[in-house]
Amino acid sequence: MKKRFSRRHNSLLGAYPWAGPAALSLLVLVLLVAVLRFFVPGALMAVATPLWYTGSLLTAGVGNSTSFFSNKTDLMRERDRLLAENAAFYAKSAQLEAKVEDLERLLGDRTERTDAILAGVLTRPPVSPYDVLIIDTGSQSGVREGALVHGPGGMPLGRIQSTTGNTARVLLYSTPGTETESWIGDARLAVTLVGEGSGAMSAIVAREAGILVGDMVYAMGPGAQAVGVVSAVGNDPSSPRSRVDIKPLVNPFSITWVTIAP
Repeated sequence: MKKRFSRRHNSLLGAYPWAGPAALSLLVLVLLVAVLRFFVPGALMAVATPLWYTGSLLTAGVGNSTSFFSNKTDLMRERDRLLAENAAFYAKSAQLEAKVEDLERLLGDRTERTDAILAGVLTRPPVSPYDVLIIDTGSQSGVREGALVHGPGGMPLGRIQSTTGNTARVLLYSTPGTETESWIGDARLAVTLVGEGSGAMSAIVAREAGILVGDMVYAMGPGAQAVGVVSAVGNDPSSPRSRVDIKPLVNPFSITWVTIAP
């Protein structure tokens, strides 16, 4: 009987050769833990703490990695927002610089007080009819029909034809058929300007008047306010009169600001 039992035991170990060492190792581990807990209670904690700390670092690392990508996305969004704001500020700055340049051309560097009414040009040819400007200031601001309208440097452009509460219609001197009393040349030869359209004007003078290309043309009134310059003079010996072609000093269709006499 003993011999038979011994054979069965050996056959089990033969089938599972690792069972014996594994069981022995488990037993030793259990005994070691028990001894440590009984004789040195803090030793087990000291051994386990580094393992727990390492695990915490790994967990924190994963969290920090996720936070890094999240923060990077937020930074990119903030960068895009700042770039958009910068572009908007740049456009606004360019707009203000252009406005200052236009006003400096219109008003010059004078610092004395003036009662002239400042107005912006809403439409001009070809949006509005040729040789007509629509401005953004009307009767509510004191603009009246017939008032003189000036462009850059105080150059007379025309007169107010009609007004509404907040807008006004400016009829330029170059409007076809419009007649304006003026002077030509240093001798201030009195002539009548006639609008020819597209900014051009003309006048008829005596052939002996001595008008030359390049002579300045002035609007009648106080001071010498230039409205244009002679661009051509007719030279027909058979005619006692000559046609004088006049072009404006400034292209009226590029003007953005005007002033209106009160």
